[in-house]
Amino acid sequence: METNKIYCESNLETMAKMQDNSIDCVITSPPYWQLRDYGYDGQWGLEPTFNEYLENLWSMMDEIYRILKPSGTVWINLGDTYERSSKCLLLIPHRFAIGCIDRGWTMRNDIVWAKPNGMPESCKDRFNKKHEYFFFMVKSESYYFDLDSIRDPIKEISLERYKYSFTGQEGGNSSNFKGNKSHLIPQSKYQTIDIEKEHRQGMHQNRGENVIEKRPNLPEQKEFVNFLRERIKMNVLVDSVNIPKTTVEHWYRNDVKGFAFPSIEHWNTIKDLLDNWDSQFELIDFKMTDVIYETDDINKNNQRGKNPGDVSDFWAITTKPSTNEHYASYNEELIRKPILAGCPEGGVIYDPFMGTGSTAESCLRSNRQYIGSEMNPKYVEIANKRLEPFIKQTKLF
Repeated sequence: METNKIYCESNLETMAKMQDNSIDCVITSPPYWQLRDYGYDGQWGLEPTFNEYLENLWSMMDEIYRILKPSGTVWINLGDTYERSSKCLLLIPHRFAIGCIDRGWTMRNDIVWAKPNGMPESCKDRFNKKHEYFFFMVKSESYYFDLDSIRDPIKEISLERYKYSFTGQEGGNSSNFKGNKSHLIPQSKYQTIDIEKEHRQGMHQNRGENVIEKRPNLPEQKEFVNFLRERIKMNVLVDSVNIPKTTVEHWYRNDVKGFAFPSIEHWNTIKDLLDNWDSQFELIDFKMTDVIYETDDINKNNQRGKNPGDVSDFWAITTKPSTNEHYASYNEELIRKPILAGCPEGGVIYDPFMGTGSTAESCLRSNRQYIGSEMNPKYVEIANKRLEPFIKQTKLF
């Protein structure tokens, strides 16, 4: 199917032409129920009941499931509506999401899109509603997701702090210190461990003061097993030390799942029983006993950045005013994250409600391809005019 093209038809018509497992990513924002008349026949969002509206969306999701690659991701932005007579919030996004799960989708995130500059409301008996939802769904356990591409940069003060080890010496968050490890202090955004502990919750409550022992230079499994077998037979070793045979057996195994290295304590117990203290022995001994220590600090971040947002699934992104005739224009920042994280470079992104082409433009800017569906010919015309310079530029290379 031709890419970098918007088809002036319903999304069900477009998807009927697509092959199974052919699309890398779907990003879209369906018209919200009973909020706006876009002025053309057959439009979605004006169904008599919200149940009919949801059934239409679910029929779309069933087709998306078919055309999406097993590695694909789906991102659906959906807002809610109040029932006019009862003034009750209908929770349409939640109903939609639960229906998708019932149809076999795996929900990975229900991201809150908070709109700091959202339109004020005249209501006096409730709070202004200034958020929508972005549902992140997949259809298989193994899917494309590139968190590094959208990480928020770490503050300069945090990077400076990360340069120093637990003892305050420059060189990173590890140390070759051996012996008493009580002085190791995890790096944190709080000034002391006690202050940090007061702010921890749930599974993190006791994190940050346990010391983790790591051996980064362990020999290759085959190298170690051959060395041990040449130096001493397993039965002789078992008879010579107070270590269970079931533990020793793992040191002699060549299969990956059954093998295990001796702990440092066990290694120091058995090494004096091994023959020929030569250069090979010295190298193995170094590899077995070279240790670094780290804490399980929950606040350690590496230089790639952090999971985006002060709260990762809460995106405070302003709405974007549009000079076009389409009322629901995306802010590019809102869909930049799904595009970069949810679709590989060069991949194909489908938008079932393309509108005036915001998704398509962001795809081209990010070196991705797009396919769009849009029933309003006026919007297709606006989108094509908007995308023309980007299309020309891509054809030059």
